[in-house]
Amino acid sequence: MSREAGAAPAWRLEVRLRRHIALLWLALWLLGSGAALWGMREETDEVLDDALTETGQHLAALPLAALAQAVRDPATLAPRGFGRHEEHVVYQVFDRSGQPLLRSHLAPAGPLAPPSATGLSDHGAWRVAVIDGQDTRVLVAETLAHRREVLWESCLWLLMPLLLALPLAAWGLHQLLRRAFRSLEPALHELRDGHAPVPLRGVPAELQPLLQATNAMHERLQQLVLAERDAAGHLAHELRTPLAAARAQAQVLQARWPADHEDAQRLHALIGQLDRMNRLATRLLQLARVEAGVALHREAVDPVWLAQLVIDELHSERGAARVRLQVDAPPQPWQADLDALGIALRNLVENALRHGGPKARVVVRVGPGRIDVEDDGAGLAPEALQHLRLALQQPHSAPTRLGGHLGLRLAQRIAEQSGARLELASPLAGGRGFRASLVLGKGSA
Repeated sequence: MSREAGAAPAWRLEVRLRRHIALLWLALWLLGSGAALWGMREETDEVLDDALTETGQHLAALPLAALAQAVRDPATLAPRGFGRHEEHVVYQVFDRSGQPLLRSHLAPAGPLAPPSATGLSDHGAWRVAVIDGQDTRVLVAETLAHRREVLWESCLWLLMPLLLALPLAAWGLHQLLRRAFRSLEPALHELRDGHAPVPLRGVPAELQPLLQATNAMHERLQQLVLAERDAAGHLAHELRTPLAAARAQAQVLQARWPADHEDAQRLHALIGQLDRMNRLATRLLQLARVEAGVALHREAVDPVWLAQLVIDELHSERGAARVRLQVDAPPQPWQADLDALGIALRNLVENALRHGGPKARVVVRVGPGRIDVEDDGAGLAPEALQHLRLALQQPHSAPTRLGGHLGLRLAQRIAEQSGARLELASPLAGGRGFRASLVLGKGSA
């Protein structure tokens, strides 16, 4: 079915659920990671500040004599024997007069904090703890860049599992949703095949009201279709009797006039229209029988005998001398309903006689596994043939869409019920002609 102009494009529930759940999970993970980083920063600052304070207190507790006896480099005042190494924490020790006594290898030469500074505070690129001892003033510091590095490394370790887990979680979510939606496939197949009621077993509880409403709607539609079918069958049956009576009266009146009389010609045209109405009523009655499943009975049917029977009936009823039988090879009997297959074949022949033209010749060709009905009329253009095929594929196409080919609809429905198929071809050799074929299925041989 073509999409209506301006209609919203179809979207998949599985894709939308997967996307929204993944985005929600990602947002919650990022929110949790942000909260964890904020808490980690507070705790890290507290721990590192305590470490700076403890280090300063230990240095401030050293007596001046111990500091004076320390082995240190006279130029840098750094302890000897350790060499230069990476230091995240540096320190400076001054006496009360402000003279430097000791400092770490990477500590700057100038004081890390002004003389007025006390406690913990930020000075430039440093986080400094100032400890005033009895005889000394100790400055212990850590770079702020190091603290930010610790925080970013922690953030990286929090996000790395997300980068690994997100694809795995998306794949797992996809599998879970596919398994959940796969439980709807039996109901979908039942709906697609037109079966009712749709089974609710294994369907999620959220979708059961929708399927229950679908079952109820299908049941109402089925009742309406049955009522319409019964009405068409009864109407066709009731019309045949008054049509036959009207035709008999017209024939009686026609017999009273000479053949060349104007009124006799009008009565002849009237009889022709009454015959046409009678054939239409007959097709409606046949259609009602076919829709009711008349072709479900199976018995051995000789296709050659059946084709000859249909041709003989047409010869006796309509004088259809333009129809002949051709047997290509002796076929095997078909497993089908005799009456239904006869209705289908008769409608194909009548369709060829009607649409092939008054001078068209019709050949009923019987071969292995198929019966072809061909005429040498004008045929159909490829576009018209495609339109006819599309109309026949629609189960409830209006007769106007079939272009008067109601007999083809009957033949197709009988073929479907008999395990066969109806094939159409036009034009044939020479750019003319039309062929309708009943092709046997595997289960009908």
